[in-house]
Amino acid sequence: MLIPITVHVPERLVPDFYVRFGEYMSQGPQSAPSAPKVLESGALAPAWVDSDEAEQIALALWEEVSGPGHSVLIYLSRATDKEPRRFRPDEVATALQHPKGASGIAGILGGVGKAIRRADLPIYNTPRGGTWHYVWDWDGEEYTMTPEVARLLRKAERHR
Repeated sequence: MLIPITVHVPERLVPDFYVRFGEYMSQGPQSAPSAPKVLESGALAPAWVDSDEAEQIALALWEEVSGPGHSVLIYLSRATDKEPRRFRPDEVATALQHPKGASGIAGILGGVGKAIRRADLPIYNTPRGGTWHYVWDWDGEEYTMTPEVARLLRKAERHR
């Protein structure tokens, strides 16, 4: 049985709330096995991006992601080239013409967080003491996609 719960969230935290709530509803974070990869730029990426299985891992994730999740990941990965790229939630919402704006994008990425867990991708400890997957990063203000992840997601997209 589901019980409706109303929570008041400051407007600036709504996108982060949806992401975290999506993760919570997907049974909570897994244990953090190791550290993410630190790129020359200082950005963080999942350690698996350098593994021999990276393309298969990205494809397994892609198969778990919903249509709206594909749209957001396609946008992030196609807009990321040689350097990590930062995206404001409202920028992504505008580009994808999402009717619920930034909070709708956050909700979609919360669903992608569930797909990440279904694909059994590793979760890492964050510098702030939480856990995260680093398929994209979220600093509370912007999403970041790294070139390494973007390249793998573009390959996975082509194989679908």
